[in-house]
Amino acid sequence: MDPLSVGLFAGLGITAGLLAGLLGIGGGMVIVPGLFYLFHLVQIPDEALMHLAAGTSTCIMICTAASSTWSHHTKGHVHWSIFKKIIAGIAVGVVSGNLLANHLDSSWLELVFGIFLLVVSLKIFLDVKPEPQGEEENAPGLPATSAIGMAIGFKSGILGIGGGALSVPFLLYCDLPMKHATGTSASFTLPIALVGTASFILLSGSHTVIPGATGYVYWPAVFLVAPFSMLGAPLGAKLSQIVPGERLRTVFALFLLSVSFKMLSGTALFAGGMTALNTFQQQFLGSGVS
Repeated sequence: MDPLSVGLFAGLGITAGLLAGLLGIGGGMVIVPGLFYLFHLVQIPDEALMHLAAGTSTCIMICTAASSTWSHHTKGHVHWSIFKKIIAGIAVGVVSGNLLANHLDSSWLELVFGIFLLVVSLKIFLDVKPEPQGEEENAPGLPATSAIGMAIGFKSGILGIGGGALSVPFLLYCDLPMKHATGTSASFTLPIALVGTASFILLSGSHTVIPGATGYVYWPAVFLVAPFSMLGAPLGAKLSQIVPGERLRTVFALFLLSVSFKMLSGTALFAGGMTALNTFQQQFLGSGVS
């Protein structure tokens, strides 16, 4: 890997860590699209781009999730009773999501991730923040919690990101305070990362030989992005005490919106839609002239 690529991967790690610390978001929303475009630079085959980005991002999450979980645990923000109920469902969901992702074309994964980023950016713009209603933990029974865990794991298994977009609203529904919801959600990310990494390595079914990769995990990126993201996170947390949070969230939402449009514009569905639109316009204009 040339020095420029090394610097870009390290810069991605710093950026993801800073944003995670500043905004309290999972780094996967930055790391996956970042890896997707950087893998173009190191000439990864197109058919493996999104799979490799998702698998590598999942592996990177192991380090960040372990650190975050321990930090929240020491503060008493992790409800291990809910963790025990939901862990099996999460594991099943992650493996199921990985299996589906491994059988999808890279362009379809690009489409799914683009739509996900679009939804998240709109959610930030609309400032959708569910609030807990009670004073004590009020989680549903084991079957319902397991089903929700499967949904969280399935989304993470397909996209290679943490489950916070689904798990935090669920935990707030369980009447956890926001700090406890965030801490408990962080604890879910560790099993997501561990099971997801094993699945992306063992169940990849990849027929494309990629030097430096095992299955869909590209180790040079892991060793560059992971440590720098862990360095960036505490810096971001300190900056969050200085920089206005709402302005940052707006800028980040605009960033996600632009990335989602860029990813969606490169998909076959978008290209097909534009072709159909052009055909319609030509026919309509042609009939209007005649």
